[in-house]
Amino acid sequence: MVYYLELLIAAFFLSLNALFVLVEFAIVKVRYTRIEELAQKGNFNAKMALDILKNLNAHLAAIQLGITMASLGLGWIGEPAFAKILEPLFNYFDLPFIRLYSHTISFGFAFAMISALHIILGEQVPKYIAISSAEMISLAFALPLKIFYHITYYPMLLINKSAAYIVSLFRIKRAESEISHSEDEIRIILGQSEELGKISLGRLMMFEHLFDFGKTSVKEVMTVKDNISFLKTEDELQKVFEVLKAKKLSRYPVLKTDSGKPCGFIHIKDIVFDFANCSDTGRIDLTPYIREIKFINENINLEKALRFFQENRLQIALVMNAKEELTGLLTIEDIIEELTGEIRDEFEIPPNFTLNQILSAESSIIELTENTRFGAIQEMVNRLFGSKHIPHKEELAKKIIEREKSFSTAVGHQVAFPHARVEFLRKPIIAVGKSSQGIPFPSPDNAPVKIIFMILTPFNDPTIQLKILSKLSKLISNVTLRKRLLSAKTIEAVENVFIAFENKIPN
Repeated sequence: MVYYLELLIAAFFLSLNALFVLVEFAIVKVRYTRIEELAQKGNFNAKMALDILKNLNAHLAAIQLGITMASLGLGWIGEPAFAKILEPLFNYFDLPFIRLYSHTISFGFAFAMISALHIILGEQVPKYIAISSAEMISLAFALPLKIFYHITYYPMLLINKSAAYIVSLFRIKRAESEISHSEDEIRIILGQSEELGKISLGRLMMFEHLFDFGKTSVKEVMTVKDNISFLKTEDELQKVFEVLKAKKLSRYPVLKTDSGKPCGFIHIKDIVFDFANCSDTGRIDLTPYIREIKFINENINLEKALRFFQENRLQIALVMNAKEELTGLLTIEDIIEELTGEIRDEFEIPPNFTLNQILSAESSIIELTENTRFGAIQEMVNRLFGSKHIPHKEELAKKIIEREKSFSTAVGHQVAFPHARVEFLRKPIIAVGKSSQGIPFPSPDNAPVKIIFMILTPFNDPTIQLKILSKLSKLISNVTLRKRLLSAKTIEAVENVFIAFENKIPN
């Protein structure tokens, strides 16, 4: 009967150990922002849990005290109890050696059994449960943990002071608790949220652009000087309206006719239908309409540029280099597009194609069976032929493979762009082939190719092939989008990456 009582007490200590481990992993794993959100909604347990998270180290110390006490109790009661049960069993063996050392052997077996139970039931099982249900457990045990913390406050205070004193003897500085995340950590968290479906890829890309906002310079997004539509102070009326009609912009920088230096800008609203200052020679004096134009350095980042635009109520500014030479034009639209993607008004001509529009889902292969580069190319050509995009597969396969033999189309980052111009093809096509194992291709980084973009374009339009290659090169240079392409399990996922890219990159 005594044995059963001791076993019951041992089971109690084992359960207590498991409970403390459960709570420990739960409060470490739970998301601070989620608990804060629930607390703001008035959830009582969330408020308690939030208070615990704000003073996490102290509460973890209390939990460790509980785990230590439970473990000591389990060893103190459980091991002798198991040994007493096992010792008579070893005495049944008709072997002098076992009979002689039955007490020692029983303690060894008891220690092994208690250790196994302690590790499995007292540590691993509650850890797995806590990780999978961190929020629920944190909320459920917030109040009991708070009570236990207050009960053990003074013993823990003494323990912490003693530990701090011992640490100070070794001249080791205590690290401050860190609850903030670095930019890279936030990127990883957001990336994981997108992978779990919590946020869309488009929204993730906006966050990515936001992080890069303070690193991107004005020079990278401005309209270069050669592409600016200038007016001159004494331009002929016909020329002014030709420019207005052709460009359909609302604001135009103005240059002095004699010196060619910028003197401001005009707004189309100020001059449209107003011919009062038009001379008999057909010239218009733009001077009365000129507004002051600001100048901005090409090397400052977009975050500072946006603040400059806001403070000065600007829509456009001329860009200067360090030598105070005019190099370009920056608009508020250029800045905003770095966050949101391309914004086109009703006057802008839409692009001839987007990557998602020319992606052929029926010609793509999400898992290639061939494991050689020429075999993979042949497999993709066969699929294109099967989907009736090409009339002759042998000729196309030969053309692409011959090109591949002379010059590898692998560009690094586990990506290859085999391509060809095809007669009788009316519009460009992109077919995607993926290999989870990777296919050996000669490449700059010697990495096996895991995603192949086969690009087919009309034979009589060589420029469109270059445009597609340029777009795809920009796409794979983005680390986030490249990771999404490599991890895509469906063609729809690849298409979503294309859409996210097209919404950001201007043509």
